[in-house]
Amino acid sequence: MSEEILTYLPLLGVLFSSMGMSFVFKDYIADILANFVVKKTKDIKIGSRIKITAAGITTKGDVMHMGLLRTTLMEVGDGERLPSVRTGRLIKVPNFMLINNPVMVYGDTIIDEVVSYIPRPYPDSLLLMESMKDAIVSHGHGLIDVGLYQKDDRLVIHGVFEVKTSEMADERSKILRDFLIKSRQITAGTVPLTQESKPPQPRPEQKREEERVAIPLPNAEVMDD
Repeated sequence: MSEEILTYLPLLGVLFSSMGMSFVFKDYIADILANFVVKKTKDIKIGSRIKITAAGITTKGDVMHMGLLRTTLMEVGDGERLPSVRTGRLIKVPNFMLINNPVMVYGDTIIDEVVSYIPRPYPDSLLLMESMKDAIVSHGHGLIDVGLYQKDDRLVIHGVFEVKTSEMADERSKILRDFLIKSRQITAGTVPLTQESKPPQPRPEQKREEERVAIPLPNAEVMDD
């Protein structure tokens, strides 16, 4: 890509020297030339998912539009927070950032993983591995590998699969839930115990009333009013 930029440097020099442009206008020219370079190389195109790292800040999104000065991304969550989910926010990226910073371009499919920790008592290892394979395949993903190993007092079941980049948003949790059901770790109707599902706690006044209840004891003196 750097060779492509060098091709346009003479043109850039002529424009700068002949028109005496301000610093801000030079940035616009750089964005225009970057637009030509990006379209010529065809590494980034509409529909591509990309991740840009600039000045320690990561920007991830799907390319929605490539303008003369700016490329519009639909932001996609990254890392542990909203992983691979479109946030609904649009990001306008100067085109020059696409050729002046490290850019990760996602393909049509991506390799992902799902991990589950199984406490003692351990179920049958064959059941665990077959359940993970079935959970991955039943969702239409390409099975790559399933591994099983021990860590401290837990078994770790590790599934690696291929998923379409546009569909990877919540596939891990779906596969994990199916695996836990198939391996009999949970039942289909299991609901985690949350604040909403906890049994009602007694009110303070109710608790005080309960504390006043006297339990008859042998040899206790009976006091008449």
